Parts: sequence; structure tokens; C-alpha cells
Amino acid sequence: MSDQTLCMLGCGNLGTAILQSLLDAPPNSLCGITQFIACVKSEQSESRLKRLFSQHQNVRIMRNENLAALRDSHVTILGVDPSQVEATLEGNENEQSTGWGPPIENALMGKLLISIVAGWTRPAIETLINSETDLIDSRYPDAERAWVLRTLPNVAALVSQSMTAIEDHPSPLFPPQFKDIATAIFAQIGKPMFIPPALMPATTAVAGSTPAFWAIIVDSLVDAAVAVGVPRKVAQKQIYQSMRGSAEMLQSGIQPGELRDMGTSPEGCTIAGVMVLEEGGVRGVLGKALRESVTVARAMGKVGEKGREVHVNDTRKI
Repeated sequence: MSDQTLCMLGCGNLGTAILQSLLDAPPNSLCGITQFIACVKSEQSESRLKRLFSQHQNVRIMRNENLAALRDSHVTILGVDPSQVEATLEGNENEQSTGWGPPIENALMGKLLISIVAGWTRPAIETLINSETDLIDSRYPDAERAWVLRTLPNVAALVSQSMTAIEDHPSPLFPPQFKDIATAIFAQIGKPMFIPPALMPATTAVAGSTPAFWAIIVDSLVDAAVAVGVPRKVAQKQIYQSMRGSAEMLQSGIQPGELRDMGTSPEGCTIAGVMVLEEGGVRGVLGKALRESVTVARAMGKVGEKGREVHVNDTRKI
């Protein structure tokens, strides 16, 4: 298939980064997607995107015209804030429905909806869209419906280095060509990885929260370097490259313990610093931080499914 249209429903920082990467993708790398629509709510966002994509003739910016954009698109990426998912997928109540189901359901019939929204499970989104999901699956296996695929890119998409988790085996009837489309899309912003549904909540934190953890660690190292006399810009260059080089070594197959041992020698400066980290319980604190993030990520999924308004960071009360 060729000349397919992709709709970015919600175009904040992450959505904009994804759209920019897709526009810069090599020809014929997106399974026939050549046209794009960016849906926004505010006039400010509309102006921002028009300036950003002014040189791209294959991008339309549409404000408060979600249904029209969905009808004109073959693939949609849902990128609104988690709190806006339900309102966004309600559609236009004043518009008459045609065929079965509400307008949003009709606009997405037989099409792929890719969610990049944290905290919303695939079944929760399907419940909002497909009014007859159970009936279709049990009686009409070939009937067209909106097909939902849950994905979890992270902020590193801004530099095309995202680790994007894609839910594997979302449905026994899920069209295989839609998985190919999702893989092609997220290969443009980093590395896609298919993850079992049961691991998606934890992946929200393991892949999505850790860039913020790295930022805090790096920032503390830069401050320490400044404290001992290294100019901040020099320290930043040194530490950023050290982090990048370490990541490359680990990705090559070197284990973390091996990398640590490579840099330490008897009575050396590195082992002296490592001992301070161990005495300070850095391993335990980082581990606890990640477990806390996973706890909240799992709670976010429960809120999305039940429609409850809960402050998910009150983890001790959940």
C-alpha cells in the first residue's frame, strides 16, 4: 500500500519529535506512509507546528478537528496527556453516527490506533473506542474494528535514541501488517522492542523513567566536578562522553561488573570513589527509586481501566 496518511493525535514534545523523525525518514521506509496530519487543541500549538513544519508540503496542521483527521488517516498515533484520553476518544457528540458505533469508532474502523500514552492499557482504550468489541471477536472475526496497539517510547525520541516497547500479541486476530507498520515507525526514533503485555507496566518505568534518573546522576557528577575546580562546560563534555562511552561498552556485551573492574586498580582513585558509593547505599537507593516508579506505573494502569481519579503517587495508600 502507498500514499497512506498518519495522524498524530496530540502533538506535544514527544509527538512532535516522532513526527519530525518520520518526516526525515528515508523514502519507502514507513510501509507506504507519505502524508501526515498533526492534531492540536490550542492556537499556540498550531502556530508552533506551522513554523516548525513550514517546509514540509506533506503535513497538515488541524486544530479541534479530530474526527475529520481520523477519517482522512489510515494510521493514528494517540499522544495526548493521560488525563485527556477519555475526552479525546469521546469524539463529537453533536455529530450523527453512521453505521454501528459512535463517530470515533466509525472513523477508526479497520484502522490502526497506536497509543504512546503512559498508564492506559490496550483493553482500556479499546473499551472507549469499540462499543461492540466482545461481539466482534466472538461472532465476526473478519469484521472491521479499530485495532489498538500499545507502545511506550521515551523522551530520548527527541534525539532518535528512544527504547520503544511495543506490546506483543495484542490480540489473536491482530493484523500482522499493523505490527510491521509500528516497527517501521518506531525504528525511526530509536530501537523498537516487542514486550509481553504483562511486562508493559514495568517497562513504563524501566525504559521511560530511567532517563530522568540518569539526568540526576550526571547533574550531581557535574556539580562535584565544578566543586573541585573543573569548569562546568568542560565537566559536562567529559561526563557526557564518559556516559555515552560506557553505554556503548555495555551494549557491546560487557557486563556492568566487568566495566567497573576495568576502571579500578589497587589503591586507585576509581576504587576509592566506588567504595564511597557502596558505603552510601547508592545501589539500594537507585533500586528503590525504580521499584517505586514501577509501583506508580502499575497504579496508573489501574486508574485508566477503572476510570477512578486517584493521586497515583500516593503509593503507600494504593
